[in-house]
Amino acid sequence: MNATEARQLIEAAIPPQTTATWADLGCRAGAFTYAVADLLGKGSKIFAVDKLNQHLSAKRGETQIEFLQADLERQPLPFRSLDGIIMANTLHYIKDQEAFLKQLRAYLKDNGQLLLVEYDTVRSNQWVPFPLTFEKAHTLLTQAGFSGVSRIGEHPSSFRNEMIFACVAHA
Repeated sequence: MNATEARQLIEAAIPPQTTATWADLGCRAGAFTYAVADLLGKGSKIFAVDKLNQHLSAKRGETQIEFLQADLERQPLPFRSLDGIIMANTLHYIKDQEAFLKQLRAYLKDNGQLLLVEYDTVRSNQWVPFPLTFEKAHTLLTQAGFSGVSRIGEHPSSFRNEMIFACVAHA
């Protein structure tokens, strides 16, 4: 998925030109990092976090991007009071998803938002070891203390004959 497709998938959840601080957990090459950056306003910042070293631009438009190399399951993250977190095709690598989602709430401001982008599937494989459907994501987010969970978009998967969903939840 390229940055334009990523932006179309998530833009309903991010008010345009808002100055905010976000994190992209499991950023890989940055398609969703750049999609969020394109939506945020002047003076915004995104922490792009990945287990493997990535080479992302330090700036996209008026948004500053700071890359952090970290293992999301094993290392605490060095930020608090985020306006938003995006996890695109990342949660399906986390074994204890509910506990992980509870931890994420500590990084968000009151009413901060979490955007999830995931394969809408129950079938696991080596690339999606812990799959989740939108219904399962809704349940996990609610159990982790998030509210207002809603599906905001979907896109055909290029790797499976299934859909990718995007949803938003509030801390």
